[in-house]
Amino acid sequence: MNSSLADLEKRLAAVEQRLAQLEGERAEEPVYDREAAAPNLGGEFAANASKHVGRVLLIFGGAYLLRAITDFQFVPTALGILMGATYAVFWLFVAYRRGGVKSQRMGAAFFGGTSVFLTLPLLHEATTRFGLLSDVEGIAALFVYCALAMTVAVVREVKSLAWLITAGGIATAGASLVTLHSAVPVAAFLLVLGVGSLWAEYSREWLGLRWLGALGANLGVLALVVLSRSDRWDIEPGLAFVFAVVLLAVYLSSFTYQSHIRGQLLSLFETVQALAAGGIVFAAAIMAVQSGELGITTAGVLSLILGAGGYALAIARQTRELRYRNFFYYSTFGLVFAVAGTGLLLPLAWAAVVWALMAVTMAWFSGRNGWVSLSLQCTFLLLVSGVGSGLLATGFEALAGDPATGWVAMHFSQVGIALATVACLFIPVAQKSDRWGTLAGLPQLIVLALAVWEVGGLFVVVGAAMFAGVETTEPNLGALAALRTAVLSVAAVTLALSSRYRRWPEARWLVYPVLVLVGIKLFVEDFPNGEPASLFVALAFIGSALLLVAPLLKRDDGPSPS
Repeated sequence: MNSSLADLEKRLAAVEQRLAQLEGERAEEPVYDREAAAPNLGGEFAANASKHVGRVLLIFGGAYLLRAITDFQFVPTALGILMGATYAVFWLFVAYRRGGVKSQRMGAAFFGGTSVFLTLPLLHEATTRFGLLSDVEGIAALFVYCALAMTVAVVREVKSLAWLITAGGIATAGASLVTLHSAVPVAAFLLVLGVGSLWAEYSREWLGLRWLGALGANLGVLALVVLSRSDRWDIEPGLAFVFAVVLLAVYLSSFTYQSHIRGQLLSLFETVQALAAGGIVFAAAIMAVQSGELGITTAGVLSLILGAGGYALAIARQTRELRYRNFFYYSTFGLVFAVAGTGLLLPLAWAAVVWALMAVTMAWFSGRNGWVSLSLQCTFLLLVSGVGSGLLATGFEALAGDPATGWVAMHFSQVGIALATVACLFIPVAQKSDRWGTLAGLPQLIVLALAVWEVGGLFVVVGAAMFAGVETTEPNLGALAALRTAVLSVAAVTLALSSRYRRWPEARWLVYPVLVLVGIKLFVEDFPNGEPASLFVALAFIGSALLLVAPLLKRDDGPSPS
């Protein structure tokens, strides 16, 4: 009995304990972080942007209040415009102050942009609508403000402000050009703005800004050059030429500082801008010469000076240390102006001779220094000398022309240019380069083709007068066709033989194209015009060429002769 009672007490105690546990247990309610659970609609950036946009709207509201005060003549117009300008420039000062703290750069951009959008239209209206400023004074005020804004942008590293002031300055100047016909002040302003944007990008290593500034500068000076030909604009072509020269000079000076003082590699921008500025100079020079304000001799001397300057910068120690890009840039610049200057100062036939001699010089320097870029210049000079002297035209007429329409005459200068072309083949040039790869041999290939064209054409000119009677009223077309076939066949064999030498490996790429042309020529010219004797000669030459070419083009295992 006692044991049963004790067992019952134990069970009762267990039940009580269980009930106590059940009564003490509470489901833990979740603790909600209301701040964390709130939806994130952009975070801090959106909040800051909203705040700054609100401030901008209030600032514009203040500007419109000042405008209303002026429109209702509560204050004189001049005073109202001055108050508005002061108000607008004040926010540029605020942007400068805010930009000194890195965390407030966003606010500085908003305040600076607001100042730009307020000031530029105000300056334009003060000049055009209200007439408070002359065209020169308006552009001067625009220049002062843009200089201040660009300074703030560079010092405080506010890139967006630099873009706004550059784009806004170009747009405002363009509007002034249209409404005020103030081409000269506008061109001067855009030129300075372009150079300023260039140096802003150089100082802060921003990307893209200089392209916009250069576009504005180029358009401003180009407009000056074009409008100088219009009777509606009082612009002297000589003054437009001076502006074009200044455009080229200031940009080239900046590029020279970047490459030779700071030791930086030039980029695509420098190349494009130099070409654009150089083209504007050429256009301005042509118009100035046509108007009689610029002598051809003066233009030629200036071109030679620029060409010499380009080559001087190309061979400078700083350029050689940063080869390849800077050397290619400056040497190409020097080449273009040297060719232009020579063409302006000398008769075309003599200028062509000078270009051919320059080509020989470039070939020599190319082989000595191992620079493929100079072999490219050699090829270019041979091409322009061939065109300028008429040698390429003579070669084409001799190899493919119809004597019935008149036979070509050979000038002694053409012989000299052809000899210079052959001489360039015997001067070792750079044919291998890690940068150029397989393209390193392209200049040599072109020179080989020129040699075949020019020398072959001259042989035909001389031979046709001796054997075909081309200078008579009844030329022997069959003999002329056989002569052409013989010359081209000999050229193909010569090319095949040359390809076995290390100096002319590219010659093998011309052999079969020449033979194909000869084969086509047989059916087009030789058979229709030939006689048994002339056809015998033609077939003998091309047959012999086909027999000789194959073994000559066969590669040996050992090294080819040098």
